[in-house]
Amino acid sequence: MKYLELRLQQSEDVIHPMHEFVADREGYGSYRLLQWNPAVGETNTMIFSIEGDPDPYAAALETVETVLAFEIVPGEGETFYVYVRERLDAEARQLTEAFTHGNLVVMPPLEYRSDRTIDLTVVGSADALQTAIDEAPPGVDAEIRSVGSYNAGTIEAASALSDRQAEAATAAVDCGYYETPREGSVADVADRLGCAPGTAAEHLRKAEATLVGRAVEGARGDPHDASRSG
Repeated sequence: MKYLELRLQQSEDVIHPMHEFVADREGYGSYRLLQWNPAVGETNTMIFSIEGDPDPYAAALETVETVLAFEIVPGEGETFYVYVRERLDAEARQLTEAFTHGNLVVMPPLEYRSDRTIDLTVVGSADALQTAIDEAPPGVDAEIRSVGSYNAGTIEAASALSDRQAEAATAAVDCGYYETPREGSVADVADRLGCAPGTAAEHLRKAEATLVGRAVEGARGDPHDASRSG
């Protein structure tokens, strides 16, 4: 069983209006599809997590003709959640069917990036994965970012990070921030991300908390823990 980490490049003709809305406006951060109804057909029901102001987002969502119903729920800090039921147009249905047919599993969340691309991880046989790429609709190009044998722990830990947190962690590793002795600083990470040092530090703090939490959860669930402690 293999996994693919993909980045989908979208043309103007196929990008969803709400992805375009968030990408074109400052003040919106992580934009992630957390869950969806597995029985995708003419419609799809989804839950998104979004960082930013919910009011302009809701106003824009009202204007999308394919949206049948939605509800916005506030979360912690600047995060809010959107429950939405939508009628799929031909391009959206083809894209959804390409990556959700019976031989594949899409690992949530999907990251909708500010550069108008979508990051996702798909698990299945090599043939099924290749078929999904081949069946993507015109206007969607799939860039393979990583491929390998499926490892649940590695994929779940990586997918737990927001896109910006993952970028911060990668920049920190690249500049030697985690070396002993330390070779890079938070300011170096901020330079690579193009943000303030305080913002970079916050991204790193959240990434570290998520990854350490996942590691601790994994250790607690390890059946060999008891023998180690004895």
